Amino acid sequence: MKISVIVPVYNVEEFLEQCLESIVSQTYTDLEIILVNDGSTDQSAKICDDFAKRDTRVKVIHQINGGVSSARNTGIKAATGDYITFVDSDDWLEKEMYQKMMYAVKIQNGSEVIMCDFINEKYNCQEKITANIRDGFYVKQDIVKELYSTLLVTEDLGRLPIVSACICIFKKELFLNNKIAFDVDLRYAEDYLFMATIMLHTNSFYYLKDYYGYHYRQYEISRSKKYQPKWWDNFLLLNDKLSLLLSQDKNYDFSRQIKFQLIHSALFVSSAIFHSNNLKTKEKLILLKKLFNDSVLRNSFSNLDFKNKPLGLQIMLHIVKNRQVLGYWIFNRITH
Repeated sequence: MKISVIVPVYNVEEFLEQCLESIVSQTYTDLEIILVNDGSTDQSAKICDDFAKRDTRVKVIHQINGGVSSARNTGIKAATGDYITFVDSDDWLEKEMYQKMMYAVKIQNGSEVIMCDFINEKYNCQEKITANIRDGFYVKQDIVKELYSTLLVTEDLGRLPIVSACICIFKKELFLNNKIAFDVDLRYAEDYLFMATIMLHTNSFYYLKDYYGYHYRQYEISRSKKYQPKWWDNFLLLNDKLSLLLSQDKNYDFSRQIKFQLIHSALFVSSAIFHSNNLKTKEKLILLKKLFNDSVLRNSFSNLDFKNKPLGLQIMLHIVKNRQVLGYWIFNRITH
């Protein structure tokens, strides 16, 4: 069975060769490697074309810049494989990653989604990331019972078990039968909606726990230092789309998760504002006040109980719920 490996490419000349070498060198060789050059202005396009000349499995598509979701969707439309997967162009793979994942397909008679673990590569050190779920095979009943409770957010606001498209391979039929694609309206956190949609429709899932096949490169400058003004609007849109997707699901009540997911997003944005190195204190306080007074966020706190949360999280949630900007500032100065 063939895997279509889709790689969106945009101005990553420094890392692209390592990424592509790790794909063409896979021990599982039945691959279709689709490189979508998303309007790069550096040498990325040439690197893509050079790889296509040396390996007939590599196909290059050049398009006007439309963002990572647009590039991935272009790849999905062009894919002819039995399975589809994605690789970010600054990351890289272990040589046996796809061989191990396809072995899981073989032993479980065509699982629709297979996921492995990954390694964060940051500041010249490695951090192995594994999900807090059991390994092995899940049928639909198991997915609903064991995975839906943390599909959007965990109760401790920790790492989601299933959130990254790059550590999974997906049966192509999932895309065709359910018209699944990445939402081009979302400029950030697009994987959240995509993976929620996938897990809503899939009937089988296999988790290769403790196999760290994917290397995720984190840039030296933390994203929290680069607060983006459009983040909150993006998260509001994401939450609205998640609500629309999941509110009618007959297998599980996602209403609490949808509320908690937006609160989680607010904590992320508020932390980014607080830690931003390109904003003055007065600007930060104004942004925090505007965020905490958002009517949609305020409504998300209705009928939610946080008594069983860790004390620090309880305090933070109380502060945000009651729109205590100075309290938030003081608490973060003390705890950081």
